[in-house]
Amino acid sequence: MAQSVIAPGPRPVFEPRTRFPQTRNFTGLNKVSRIECDVYDLEIDGDMPVDLNGAFYRCGPDPQFPPRAGDDIYINGDGMVSMLRIIGGRVDLKTRYVRTDKFNVERQARHALFGEYRNPYTDDPSVAGVDRTTANTSILWHGGKLFALKEDGRPHILDPVTLETLGKWDFAGRMRSRTFTAHPKLDPVSGEVVAFGYSAKGDEIADDIALLIAAANGSLTTETWFLPPYQSMIHDWGATQEHVIFPVYPMAADAGRLRAGGPRWQWDADKPTYVLVMPRLGSAEDIRIFEGPPSFSFHTMNAFTEGSRVHLDLNVAPSAPFPDAHGAIPGVEKTDQYLTRWTFDLSKPGRDFETRRLWPDGLSTDFTEPDPRYMTRPYRYGFMAARDRSFPAHPELVKGIYFNTVGRIDHETGEVETWCVGQDAALQEPLFVPRSHDAPEGDGYLLTVLNRWPQETGELAVFDSRQISAGPVAIAHIPLFQRPVFHSAWVEAEDLPGL
Repeated sequence: MAQSVIAPGPRPVFEPRTRFPQTRNFTGLNKVSRIECDVYDLEIDGDMPVDLNGAFYRCGPDPQFPPRAGDDIYINGDGMVSMLRIIGGRVDLKTRYVRTDKFNVERQARHALFGEYRNPYTDDPSVAGVDRTTANTSILWHGGKLFALKEDGRPHILDPVTLETLGKWDFAGRMRSRTFTAHPKLDPVSGEVVAFGYSAKGDEIADDIALLIAAANGSLTTETWFLPPYQSMIHDWGATQEHVIFPVYPMAADAGRLRAGGPRWQWDADKPTYVLVMPRLGSAEDIRIFEGPPSFSFHTMNAFTEGSRVHLDLNVAPSAPFPDAHGAIPGVEKTDQYLTRWTFDLSKPGRDFETRRLWPDGLSTDFTEPDPRYMTRPYRYGFMAARDRSFPAHPELVKGIYFNTVGRIDHETGEVETWCVGQDAALQEPLFVPRSHDAPEGDGYLLTVLNRWPQETGELAVFDSRQISAGPVAIAHIPLFQRPVFHSAWVEAEDLPGL
């Protein structure tokens, strides 16, 4: 698609800052940590399951320097990876920054050089052309390698034991895409990782999407390029055994706005939501486009194909919690997301698709996932973080990515089971770990980290997934503040020599 060419205006002059701003984005639950550490043998209440042995990796934003422009959005921080090592009922903590190109040049300068989120026109001229990714969103274990991910760049390889940054990864030179999603889908049948990159040419105003598939051994086997109806923030998506599903929401980019120093993304309610459904091994000519009213979702739970019907389970709201062209942000009645099933019938003509709410009113949901052994396939159980607004929360907690409830849904019966953390804590993304390789679906442990306030400490909470409402079976106390992360991964100890 053609792009208008608008020359950037003069860059504003910024003085290096030595204090973080006392704004909502840097206080309360959003306060920075900047701590790289090793803490051995965390104090534990309850009985840490002795059959839970491995590493719980977590990745999120934690800026090493105050922002160049005086304030910043939460998601623009440097990538901080933590590892909670759980072996034989004991828990150790390790945290390390991802040494990206951005991190390294700013560390040498000792102040911020990069500006607004995904807008290179707001950077210091000295870093023109430097890779801006912060690798701050997600963790992937595949092909015997551990990666830190962010959707605006390529994966960064980490040593899975020391968390040392080993470099960037392009599948041994085979990947042309300059970007890689923070939400790759691991196929439990083939062992493949199914992924994509949007703005795949690496240019911040490029529209292209590249579908990427890598074999179980980590070698890239497929890279298929195509264009969406318009450039959108495609943070999460869906993959089944037969199909891939790309939602295109009205969180749209604009070249002129970006070059003028404006935000990368802006809500545009005049645009419809499009959903592109494509055979996993298809081409651009095989794409079916479905269309619906404006909507927005951060995360999906799972997707699967039944005959001609392709299902995508996702957390969806009528609007995004981002400003529109007038700077207005809708209220929670428009931005709270609820677990919903979208169904696309490939046997029928037209662009309409079915919508069905799966989660009850009053509990907005996010950070949803299935038992990983059922990713891309029909499944029964799903796990998520939820927000129960009937429980008041400490005002410092609601400044951030705040959830107070962990939950499980049984898609077969519709039954929902939850546990609320109370008023003085917030919980982060829960992660399901099967009890064993051959355990029944949904039988295992649910791991999450809690933030306590005003103590400003953390807790690793471990639940028996069969009895969520009974509360944690064990809590490991983290003696420092854990800034909320986005996403996490579990790797079994047997796959990590030296752990």
